[in-house]
Amino acid sequence: MSRRIKSFRKRGQIIKSESRSEITIERHYLVRRYQLVWHEENCVGCGICVDMCPKEAILYFPAEFKAGRRASDRPRIDFEPDKCVLCGECVVVCPMNDALIMTENGRKFVPVIEENAFAMVTRKTSL
Repeated sequence: MSRRIKSFRKRGQIIKSESRSEITIERHYLVRRYQLVWHEENCVGCGICVDMCPKEAILYFPAEFKAGRRASDRPRIDFEPDKCVLCGECVVVCPMNDALIMTENGRKFVPVIEENAFAMVTRKTSL
């Protein structure tokens, strides 16, 4: 039960797909494939990734408490593929190890760590 947001692919275009338990964002180049995967079962819904995204590409949906129900819907996040640049800042600041995973050609890879570029972290925090 996967749903594609864009039905066509161009080189370098970001494609978003969803299933019940994860959201995947992919960017394909000629010899490289970047992928960011959010796993719902590992996410606690803290929203830190939303606050730290430099492009404001992550949307936060808080938990919904409905009358007459003992359990509530969990908080969740969603991505706007037109805004996301796959920088990886959300992966770095996530307190859960496997909630957000970024790969390049199948190996774990986070551009902001590889390039040592933490623009939003240094701008939004004070020591």
